[in-house]
Amino acid sequence: MWFALSILALLMLSGRRTAEKKAATGIDSMAMAWLQQAVALPLIVVSLFFARFYWPNQLPIFFWELLTVYIALQAIYLYCYYRAISIADISYVAPLMTLFSVGNMIGAYIILGQTPSVTGFIGAAFIIAGAWIIARAKKHGNKALVAANKTAFTLVVIAIIVCSIFSNLEVKMLQMSNPTSYNFYTSLLTVPFVILVTVLVLKNRQHDSRAYWSSVHQSIFKNFWPLAIVGVTYTVNMLATYQAKVIAPNQAYVGAIKAASVLPVVILGMFFFKETVSRKQWAGITCMLVGLVLIAVNL
Repeated sequence: MWFALSILALLMLSGRRTAEKKAATGIDSMAMAWLQQAVALPLIVVSLFFARFYWPNQLPIFFWELLTVYIALQAIYLYCYYRAISIADISYVAPLMTLFSVGNMIGAYIILGQTPSVTGFIGAAFIIAGAWIIARAKKHGNKALVAANKTAFTLVVIAIIVCSIFSNLEVKMLQMSNPTSYNFYTSLLTVPFVILVTVLVLKNRQHDSRAYWSSVHQSIFKNFWPLAIVGVTYTVNMLATYQAKVIAPNQAYVGAIKAASVLPVVILGMFFFKETVSRKQWAGITCMLVGLVLIAVNL
């Protein structure tokens, strides 16, 4: 059952990444960081009627302490990811995000005490090698594009480190609640937190707040359908992911399978955004997929 849920999460993630790329090209990165979950909240609320709901007083203090850390880390992750796909091709960013499988494996060992096998380490090496090949493939071209890819690479690395921490913390929180309640609380609290951070950043940079929010408002209407797709795919993706993590023998199995979404995402990027993928990039993607198979099958 956990494998089928992981495949469902993979398919939803592929569609979500493509819709996010479309929306991120027209919406500010800080706004996308909270919009992702804000547009999903109505569906998340509906999902509460299909499972037991945990009221705040039914959850231990440790749950809320972990959730506070989780929200702060996720805010950093969301900004870095959306900033990266707004300045670089999704066919470049998506393969690099498979490095998360390596970070997740390390995080699972440190936080959850789940020890990877020798084959898992070999798979991690394949993924790192693939990321290196892809990064090298994008070192040539016009100066603006090279600079953008370099910045995107740095942002992806930060996002992966942060995600590797909170993705393992969420397993502990899921054990204290259930996927629907957990999904509701994380989204409900992350959205206002990221909006607050945005307001503080604008104030610190002395930007015209009224003009900024007016621009965000207009861009939301212009990107209504991509955001709607993000809302649906995010809800299904996260619920499937959380349930799979609860019942899987090792939570890193789920992350490794989902990371295979790199292939459909790259193909969708070529189809919808007319992005060009070089032979070196395909070699790097193939290398990463081999690594993902090794991690998923023999963790």
